[in-house]
Amino acid sequence: MKKREPKREVLAVPCLLTVSEVAAQLSVHRATVYDYIRNAGLPIVRLNPHAIRIDATDLAAWVNERKEAS
Repeated sequence: MKKREPKREVLAVPCLLTVSEVAAQLSVHRATVYDYIRNAGLPIVRLNPHAIRIDATDLAAWVNERKEAS
């Protein structure tokens, strides 16, 4: 009989989007996404000095805030 291995816990990894992916989802230019990051508080995850990502959950929350404000 085989010895049972303990179940490994699977950690949920947030879906991190590139600036291009966010631009495509919002139907805007990449430069507009960078403007949202600088001036409108779109949260980012900095992977290194030259690579940023946007958490899909943060993006959805950010968009919903703007829906409620309008």
